[in-house]
Amino acid sequence: MPSTRLGLRAPAASALSMAVQDVTDASQLDSIVKEAGDKLVVIDYSTTWCGPCKIVAPKYDALSDVYTDAVFLKCIGDSSAEATALMKREGIRSVPAFHFWKGGEKVEVIAGANVEALENTIKDNL
Repeated sequence: MPSTRLGLRAPAASALSMAVQDVTDASQLDSIVKEAGDKLVVIDYSTTWCGPCKIVAPKYDALSDVYTDAVFLKCIGDSSAEATALMKREGIRSVPAFHFWKGGEKVEVIAGANVEALENTIKDNL
């Protein structure tokens, strides 16, 4: 987002475009992936107690502002039984974990808070 003269961040042109959307269950993820078509969908799996997740979260949010052609999602696994079930379905064994979807298919997985790998994978799949 561009800064204003006072150094404050100006609102995005479209509030929908770059916000990281919370995903709370498998059907919601499936629907978003289907609707995205050939757009890249990135989902961050994390938990409330995970230190590295808290460190990477603002960087993930910033990437959503830079790579506006991708859909950015987040699933907090310990927020509900449905979110926990989604993480189990997707095989999440450690957090943070990032899954990349394109054309309805999972194309890449990153385990850990490696922001450089995260950004490179986004660039490679746009």
